[in-house]
Amino acid sequence: MKLNTMKYFTLTLAALACLTMNAQNVQRETMSVEYISRPSEPLPAGVTTYNVEVTQTYRDQFEAELEQWEIDTQLAQETYDAEMEAYNSKGTGAKILERALLDEKKPQLVLPRKPVANERLFEPGIISSKIDMQGMTRTEGGATVTIEIQFFEASAPEDAKQEIKDKEGNVSYKYYRTMKYRQPLRYTVQLPDGSVIVDEVLTSSEDFTTHTSNKYTTKSALNKAWNQTSVNNRLSQTSVEAGMLVINNILNDRFCFAKKTRPMTIYHAKTKKKVDYTDLNNAALDMEMAMEKYLNNNDEAVAGIQACVKVWEAALAEADFDNKKARINRKMAGLLYLNLINAHIWLEDYDRVDVLFDEMRRVDTKKSAEGTADGLDTFSEDQRRRKEINS
Repeated sequence: MKLNTMKYFTLTLAALACLTMNAQNVQRETMSVEYISRPSEPLPAGVTTYNVEVTQTYRDQFEAELEQWEIDTQLAQETYDAEMEAYNSKGTGAKILERALLDEKKPQLVLPRKPVANERLFEPGIISSKIDMQGMTRTEGGATVTIEIQFFEASAPEDAKQEIKDKEGNVSYKYYRTMKYRQPLRYTVQLPDGSVIVDEVLTSSEDFTTHTSNKYTTKSALNKAWNQTSVNNRLSQTSVEAGMLVINNILNDRFCFAKKTRPMTIYHAKTKKKVDYTDLNNAALDMEMAMEKYLNNNDEAVAGIQACVKVWEAALAEADFDNKKARINRKMAGLLYLNLINAHIWLEDYDRVDVLFDEMRRVDTKKSAEGTADGLDTFSEDQRRRKEINS
């Protein structure tokens, strides 16, 4: 579909969404549709397994510091033991003489200080468990997902205060502290042949976020509550957990047959003494029941959707766009178009969706029905592309 045509559809649908209909007439059935989304970038045939490796830049550095500390500790102990052996081998007189003349004392054991982590150390197994590539088996020999937790970065904290005035005009202050931080996450995907198809730093993790502490009535209370290491650890953990959710969603969207949920609203109208909408009422409820089966009993769901389509098409055929009092006037017709577009998207009949979009040009948007149409055209095109690329 040409870009300018799609823009026209988007504007038409947006206009539909902004208009109103008599609230007593419009009825809505809102539902969540569970479906399997095809990958936007399918993996090569035969790549059906994956494993996850996790590295942390600071953990590597800290473990190297610990290793060096152990070496230095052992060396200090060995040096001390050798000096004590030499010291103990001397007679009492020699020890007294050396102490008097050379100011030599009994050897002392001086151990190096054990390194203390100043960043949160993440367990690779826990982090790797956050990746679940749906439809694939987790084992060695397939695609390898690597998660790299980079250095936590933070600015120096800054103190601030909030002025508060009571009804009498008395002024008091609340004290708090702010700091900027980020926790970059890099992720890669490597295929069994060694080719790397993804090597990205999560965009949201590159941006600095401002953290603001709780507010306290005194500076001393703020200082007592503020522990920089604890704050850094908490912010780092929160960032990594949130980032892993995003990375998992990205990987599933691009490479997996993943379960997703999408909201949908089906419209009908309230039956009145002079106007009977029983057919549309029943179709809306039937559509809801059909969509409940879409994931686990697709054949039955499709049959149910097709039955609803027949009802909506028959009703649309009787539309009178110039008669406001018609059972299917231009407002009700707008609702039926939205219903039919939704139905044909789930039937994966994207050519018919295009036709329905074209027909909507005839609808007078100034007086047309309301409808949640945002993103329908984009979703339809995305589903079409995914189907074609996975065929």
